[in-house]
Amino acid sequence: MHSDPFELNYSKVKAYLDCPYLYKYIYLDRNYPPHTPFSSLGISVHRALDRYHSGGGGLDELMLCYDENWHHHGFESPQQTLEFYRQGRRILENYRRAEQAGSRAEIIFTEKEFEFEFERWRVRGTIDRVDRLSPAGGCEIIDYKMGFETKTREELEKDLQLSIYALALKKTFNMDVRIISWLLLLKGEKVSIPYDPSREAAILSVLRDTGEKILALDLSRKGKCSSCPIRKLCAVSEAK
Repeated sequence: MHSDPFELNYSKVKAYLDCPYLYKYIYLDRNYPPHTPFSSLGISVHRALDRYHSGGGGLDELMLCYDENWHHHGFESPQQTLEFYRQGRRILENYRRAEQAGSRAEIIFTEKEFEFEFERWRVRGTIDRVDRLSPAGGCEIIDYKMGFETKTREELEKDLQLSIYALALKKTFNMDVRIISWLLLLKGEKVSIPYDPSREAAILSVLRDTGEKILALDLSRKGKCSSCPIRKLCAVSEAK
């Protein structure tokens, strides 16, 4: 776990914004929040899609990528493991069918790492997928979400993660981001909005303010303990 206070990424910023003690637990105390069946399924499907799009092929190849990248932590029993494993297979089978039924996108990047300098910080991250838009030009950022919870355009308009990614593509690769999207894998639906570059100053302000508080180790507030992934482990939790 990287604890360099001058390095920012979305996960680190989100952890601090959710709760400074969650940030401390992960990035300073170097602990890992416990895996759940949902997090392990998400990791498995994400890794499978990355390998599949990197190597190509059909449904058999996609299923092989899934089997080779199955993340088996956090399950309470072999039966629960099998239930989630089968759910992941169904999700990927539906993904492959939808891919065949539609026009095949021109994928520029999958799991693309980036790094750019911003004032005192290095901002780093990994983007799930970037597609080329044609004939209009520009590109679309796609972030895979499992889709267990409903996602809306209004939420996407306020999303910090994809706004950071759009900034990264612009600063690092000089790419013109036109659309940002969540691909909800469970339902096979996409939530998309035009990218709004007018938000870039506000996004950089969030990075600056959060970065300064991380440097100062400001622990003056707590997040919502009842929904925290470490509520049973945190020394200051009110939801043990």
